[in-house]
Amino acid sequence: MVDTTKNSPSLGRTRETMTDKAPKQRDLDHLIEQNSTELGFLNAYGGTSLEGDGGPLLSALIRFLKAGNVEVEVISETEIQFAFGTASIVENGCKVVFEGTSLPLVRSDVQQAGFAQGMVNDERSYCELVLIEWGYDQRRFIERMSEHFSRDE
Repeated sequence: MVDTTKNSPSLGRTRETMTDKAPKQRDLDHLIEQNSTELGFLNAYGGTSLEGDGGPLLSALIRFLKAGNVEVEVISETEIQFAFGTASIVENGCKVVFEGTSLPLVRSDVQQAGFAQGMVNDERSYCELVLIEWGYDQRRFIERMSEHFSRDE
């Protein structure tokens, strides 16, 4: 398409409009990569697998607890114990159990993306879940639990 309005360049030159250029092709992966910081809200809609690799998840949990000054006792290569719970490698990820009074949780806390088989009892004294990812939501969940128990000490 050629622009021939009075604002066109003189001497017979014409300028191309945007419709004359071939559109740039972008695939979904490129857009997600480019905007990854803006897409965090998508975690609320799931989209994760229901299986994780338990070994790296347990290692990440150990490092995170120790960084938060939580004493961790390594029972075996596949199991740890800490003041307010236990964690062990299971087939689909890393099973974490918390026990205490008035856990600061509701059922939806353990049913979000990155968790599987989440359960909180009615008295809120027992919680178990399987970590299948180690992302912001999982770290924040563990941090909340650590803060709750450090406050009670």
